[in-house]
Amino acid sequence: MSALKNMKTEDSSHKKVKVLIAEDSSYQRKILSDMLSEHPQIEVVDIARNGEEAIEKIEKTNPDVLLLDLIMPKMDGITLYRYLSKHYPVPTIVFSALNPSEASKTLNDSIQTLLLGAFDYIIKPTGVWKEEFPKFKTQLINKVLLASEIKVKKEILEKKLNSEKIVPIKITNHHDLKVVVQEKASKIPQVKSGSEVPCIIVMGSSVGGPKTLKSILKGIPSNFPGSIFIVQHLNLFFMNQFAESMNDLCKLKVKIPNNGEIIKSGYIYIAPGDKHMEIMVKNRNLRSPTIRIFNGEPVNFCKPSIDVLFYSAAKAFNKNTLGILLTGMGKDGVQGLGAIQKSGGVTIAESEETAILYGMPKFAAKYGFAEIISPNYHIKDYIVRYASKFSRA
Repeated sequence: MSALKNMKTEDSSHKKVKVLIAEDSSYQRKILSDMLSEHPQIEVVDIARNGEEAIEKIEKTNPDVLLLDLIMPKMDGITLYRYLSKHYPVPTIVFSALNPSEASKTLNDSIQTLLLGAFDYIIKPTGVWKEEFPKFKTQLINKVLLASEIKVKKEILEKKLNSEKIVPIKITNHHDLKVVVQEKASKIPQVKSGSEVPCIIVMGSSVGGPKTLKSILKGIPSNFPGSIFIVQHLNLFFMNQFAESMNDLCKLKVKIPNNGEIIKSGYIYIAPGDKHMEIMVKNRNLRSPTIRIFNGEPVNFCKPSIDVLFYSAAKAFNKNTLGILLTGMGKDGVQGLGAIQKSGGVTIAESEETAILYGMPKFAAKYGFAEIISPNYHIKDYIVRYASKFSRA
């Protein structure tokens, strides 16, 4: 497998995007190959019928993007992806069915690929493939072109990302977070009951988010004094499994909240996949803040929307808010981060160094809404340091 360790670094600006399709159905391979090949920038360089064959073909063709089915003979997709994530981290789009007879396993495998770093996931349509697959043509092509733009990070970065060590922190605006917090959180509300929350951390992510969130949140200590809220753009079919997987990985309790639920410290709340989530506070001393889950119109073409969460945090918790915008495409969350900054909260955007897709955090930095621009392997330390200023006496 020596070739797997020697990634090509040729200039691909004028070359076609090379795609390898790993799919056990010959009929589906033909449909997918024909759809992708119709685009002038895409070339299907080979196909594989199972995971073992995929490894051989990847070594031979060095594709820019892998289109991966999870349900395959000999070596299934999740086993293949675990291997590739260690030896050959090719940008991968999972294109697989939700097998009704093994729904739990299929969902779990799907989430594991995303937590390991798969670029994105498309659920295969039901019905007649010849009729249904072409409906996904535009979506599939767009995702392949986006995935081809990912620069695979260096091995040293991967080690930093998964390290439990606290490493030196670099802040692009030359302010120490301790100073930022002292300036913006000089008046901390008195805590009189277990239901009250002194501060909140709100985070938004899209493409590449599951792996990034895992690497950040698994290191947050169990005595964390605040609450963490997350909007991750992800298909609603995966949200429960995503929350369960994160709950297994994290020291804090992770859940998808119910509408009207009282916010508690020490919890990570993840927005459901098809509704907005916002924070409600009835009075200014932050007693009994609650969560509102509602079915509104998409914001920035997204539901749930990061902006909806961020705007509510700015209004409810003001300067007692840390807003973090991570990897993803588009501008969802950008204006909301600006609202947090305007209300006196602290704002962070992931840097280009680690962002799988440098879209949302790029615009936050461009508009001046991010006081701190940081690689994701430092963000856990910012969260812990920020919340420590609000610890109960």
